[in-house]
Amino acid sequence: MTKESQKVTDSLNTSVVSLLQYCFAIMVIVIHSGRLFQYEPLHFFLKSFLGRMAVPYFLICTAFFLKGRLREANREKQYFKQMLKTYLFWSLIYFPYAYAFFESLHLPKHYLPLGLCLALGYFGMCYHLWYIPALLLGWVLVQLSLKTFGQKVTLIIVAGLYLLGSMETYSHFLSSTPFEPLLTGYMHIFQTSRNGIFYTPAYLCAGCLLYDHFSSVLFSQRYMKKAALCLTLLTLESLLIYHHQGLDKNFFLLSALFTTFLFNASVRTSLLSKYSLAKLKKLSYYYFFLHPMFIESSLFLLKPYQLAPATKGKLVFLMTLLATHLCSEGLMLLVRSQAHAKAYLRRQ
Repeated sequence: MTKESQKVTDSLNTSVVSLLQYCFAIMVIVIHSGRLFQYEPLHFFLKSFLGRMAVPYFLICTAFFLKGRLREANREKQYFKQMLKTYLFWSLIYFPYAYAFFESLHLPKHYLPLGLCLALGYFGMCYHLWYIPALLLGWVLVQLSLKTFGQKVTLIIVAGLYLLGSMETYSHFLSSTPFEPLLTGYMHIFQTSRNGIFYTPAYLCAGCLLYDHFSSVLFSQRYMKKAALCLTLLTLESLLIYHHQGLDKNFFLLSALFTTFLFNASVRTSLLSKYSLAKLKKLSYYYFFLHPMFIESSLFLLKPYQLAPATKGKLVFLMTLLATHLCSEGLMLLVRSQAHAKAYLRRQ
C-alpha cells in the first residue's frame, strides 16, 4: 500500500461506521422479529431491502480493517483466534436451541453428532450464527485466490460465485429452465446459498479491494454522489425483485457495489467526526449475539394471545430490542467493572 493511502487510512472517521453498525444491528433484529407491517411494500422495504444490507456492510467493514490495520500489526491470526473462541462460546450458549430444533425434526438420535457438526460448521447453532463460519470460509477462499490468481481473476471468480448464489433470489426467472431442477436439488440439501462459498466472498473481496485502492480516483472523489447513484440502482433492482420474488431475498446483485461505496463514504465523511461513538459498536456486538434468545422468549410469552402477524411482530421487536439493550448495558458494565478490578489489583 502506498504512503498516501496509509496516511488516509490513519485518519478514518469511524464514528459514522459505528453508528451504521449499530443501526444495522437493529435491522438484524427487525429481520428476525417477523412481519412488522401488514402493508406488503413497506414490509419488503424494511426487511428485504434495508435489512439485507446489514450483513454486506459488516462483511466489507471486517475485510477492510483486516486487510489494513490488523494485518500490518501482524494481528490477523490473533483476530481469528479470538473470533473462533467467541463463536464457540456463543455456540455453547445456543446449544439448547439447536438441540430443541433437532428434536423437532424427529430424527433418530444417532444423527445428532452429524447434526451438531453441520450446525457448528455451516448453519450455526442458532439462525444468526451462520455468519461466522461463512465469514471464516469466505476469508480463506478470498485470500487463497488473491495469492494464487491476483485481484482481477479473484474478482471474476467471486462475482461468478455470487451470480450462481443469486439464483435463489432470481428463481422466479429460472422456472421451466434447465437450472430449476439443479436449484431445487441444491436448496433441498443445503437450504440456502447464503454461505461462505457463494455469498461472503464477494463482500470480503470488495472490502479488500477498497483498502488496496483507497486513494484511487474511483473512491476518493465524489464518493457521496457515487454512493447515492449505487443506492438508486439498487432501489431499481429491489423493485424488480419485489415484483418477481424468488425463494429468498438474500442476493441483491448490486448490494456489493452499494455497500462498498456506502462504507467508503462513511469512513471519509467529516460527519460526526468530533464524536466518539465506540459504545455503539460495542452495543452492536452484543445486539447481534443476544437478540435471538429474547426473540424466542418474546414469542413464548405472546403465544397464548391471538394477535395479528404485524401486531405480534411489532411487540416481539420492541420487547426484544428493550431486553437486548438492557442486557447489553449490563454486560458492558460487568466487563468494565472487571477491567477496573484487575487494574486496581495490579497497582497493589
